[in-house]
Amino acid sequence: MSLLSLILKSTRLCNLRCAYCHDWRAGPNQTMNFTVMARAIASALSDPEHDIVDFTWHGGEPTILPVSFYEKALAVQSYFRRPGQVVVNTIQTNGTRITDSWAKFLLDNQFLVGVSLDGPPEIHDRYRIYESGRPSFTDVSNTIQRLREYGIPFSVLMVIDEGALAIGPRRIFDFFLKMKINNFGLLAATPLNQPYAAPGTKTEHYIDPKRMTDFLINLYDVWVAYGDPNIKIREFEGIIQRLQHGKSGYCTLEGNCFGHYYLVEPNGEVAHCELFQGDSRYALGNILHDDFSKFRNSSRMHELSKLNQLELSQMQLCPEFAVCNGWCPHERYLSARHNPYHTISCCGLIDLISHIRENLPIWI
Repeated sequence: MSLLSLILKSTRLCNLRCAYCHDWRAGPNQTMNFTVMARAIASALSDPEHDIVDFTWHGGEPTILPVSFYEKALAVQSYFRRPGQVVVNTIQTNGTRITDSWAKFLLDNQFLVGVSLDGPPEIHDRYRIYESGRPSFTDVSNTIQRLREYGIPFSVLMVIDEGALAIGPRRIFDFFLKMKINNFGLLAATPLNQPYAAPGTKTEHYIDPKRMTDFLINLYDVWVAYGDPNIKIREFEGIIQRLQHGKSGYCTLEGNCFGHYYLVEPNGEVAHCELFQGDSRYALGNILHDDFSKFRNSSRMHELSKLNQLELSQMQLCPEFAVCNGWCPHERYLSARHNPYHTISCCGLIDLISHIRENLPIWI
């Protein structure tokens, strides 16, 4: 079955000013209007190539918009959804604005919920603050409690920056245990894209693959030693699934995501994924004038796919290529520009994959 994953920037406005974030915008015209929203949904669901459509509502902070915006989106989805077509709605929130009415809406409509929480307060409140400078950890903790009270399953996404590396994986794992959070993912901090940066260019908020892999190996050992199969860590689960079953629901191990993952901006502009913002080579058009068939079959998409295939061909001799599939194209994009250890023959995951292969949990 063919999957389409849409990241819809329902608004670029945000109430936080996270130190490493470059997703928020200020000023007018930063919110998606009904026409753009409806056109994106209609085009996605009407395309016969799309058997499964995952709408990920993103920001900025998507809950700045009222619940009524998303109620309208669901109504449009209901109208255009084809028989047998699977529709999934996901919301990624900073967890500072989830009221009772929001929680009831998310529960009633079976939204998948991701909450951004950067670990213990000494790290979270260092990076994730309000525009006024006020810390946000307490508000996010209250949201997590509210989600539990309503029985809403959720996962947590933690950004790994210098502060997290400094306190180490044991402190982070113990924190998640204390918070009773048993489903989380870890995302390396990423800098603003610099399309024409020379190899080895130093930049802020970049955790290169070697440091991230070393961190994950140590965290993996802590996780395995703790021995609880109910604790799900996205990066480990994804690799283990690849090792055991040859497939994973973890998009960064897909290998070729071009033509399946799109970003839709508030003004309708469409690009490949959300990660390449600022690089016009990944822009594909505008949903107000084009559809996904046109994006999928465009000369720009063919160029991007061809470049991706070239990069993947240079990695074929890696002994763990069948597991990593070359990793995420954006990880390679950043590595080629900023990673002092960059090599075209390895994505950077080999040590982590080999370590997991040799030390599978006893419950597997």
